[in-house]
Amino acid sequence: MTRQPQHHPGPPGEATRTRDSGTRRHGPTLTRIAAGIALSVMAAWAVVSTGTGAAVNAPTSGGRPVDATDDELLHRASERLIARCMARHGFTYTEQPPPSSAGQDFRYVLDDVGWAREHGYGALLGRPGAWDQDANSVNLEKLSTDRQRDWQRTLLGSGRELTVDLPDLGRMSAPDNGCTADARLTLYRDLAGWYRVRRIADHVGSYVAGKVTGAPEYRTGLSVWASCVRQRGYAASSPRELREIVAAETPESVGEQAREREVDAAEAEAECATSSGLSQTIDALERRYRPEIERRFARELDALRSLEREAVPRARKTLANA
Repeated sequence: MTRQPQHHPGPPGEATRTRDSGTRRHGPTLTRIAAGIALSVMAAWAVVSTGTGAAVNAPTSGGRPVDATDDELLHRASERLIARCMARHGFTYTEQPPPSSAGQDFRYVLDDVGWAREHGYGALLGRPGAWDQDANSVNLEKLSTDRQRDWQRTLLGSGRELTVDLPDLGRMSAPDNGCTADARLTLYRDLAGWYRVRRIADHVGSYVAGKVTGAPEYRTGLSVWASCVRQRGYAASSPRELREIVAAETPESVGEQAREREVDAAEAEAECATSSGLSQTIDALERRYRPEIERRFARELDALRSLEREAVPRARKTLANA
């Protein structure tokens, strides 16, 4: 299956309602919130292309997107600005490395048998284990509850002054203050404008996925896939349902037996994705619909490219002033 870069729906503190996931909410305790904050900020600041590259035959102004090197530069500069801002307020913030652009994207179906055999479902079950590796969450655990709240407020700001209405997906919002917003403002100058086009670009993949999963060819392929996994002992009508079954049946505390069960299910999903033709069907549908969606949002994608190109010299200056 063609791998599209994983998109990052938005920064922490945002709320958005979509047809798939409903309103995103933080965990029930501040400790859990703190554990994921830094990784969420990293995702929010990722400028790895999520649809900002020009589609074939898409009407554009001719502006070229920033390359991978400048993507990384923008990320590093934003992290540096956040860390400096947090330090001015008396807090420690550990700069996060750029997110990998080489990660697998199995948003529709896991279709790499070798990957499934090695990793099982990896992070696809939504378990929060990766948060434990974040240096900022470790540092936060050393703070009192009140200081954790202050750290979060300083980083993320408060209120919902930045908003964007995503057609068919709902409204997204974020604070226009705090160190994260200050860093964006320093790099992109037009904070509200950047926020709007960044969030639209981040969701190009969601619009494409809506088209793909609504196509008759996809529904037919999904039915064949479901028959295949049923023969492997899994009564699931979709990859999402299969993963929900596996997550419920294989809690992390169970150990090696749960791991074997997870890997078996992941292999079944991947092997059936190939043998049923679902993976190939998705590939074809992505190629059909992505140019259409990128043409739909060509103005916003062009605007984002322009803001990113203009921000590159500021990013270099930020990193030069160590």
